[in-house]
Amino acid sequence: MIQSLTPMKLLSMTCEHSIAQRAIDLLQSKGIKSVRTSAVRLEEFGNDTSVDLHESQLKLEFLVHPEMVQSLLEEFSKKFFSRFDVGFYLTDAQVFRPEIFCAPVAVHK
Repeated sequence: MIQSLTPMKLLSMTCEHSIAQRAIDLLQSKGIKSVRTSAVRLEEFGNDTSVDLHESQLKLEFLVHPEMVQSLLEEFSKKFFSRFDVGFYLTDAQVFRPEIFCAPVAVHK
């Protein structure tokens, strides 16, 4: 039997180095099985930015079931948004073998 593609969401997050491990630990506790991390340099324009443009941030990318997105964002909001520079964007993804990226949703209700 050939497995079909599963609709998921690719969540991309930029954050300060100081909270990256805490963010990864939170994701792991929510059933995320893998996170791709990479250093990025943010260029923000305007005077209202809190980012030191001479420093890099980390980009964390991970796949989640669509039903998990809202609760993850609420959790990140409670723990990090008031004190740290954190950004997110969301992309639709079609995934083969979703179980290698994220535990089934039923586990996290």
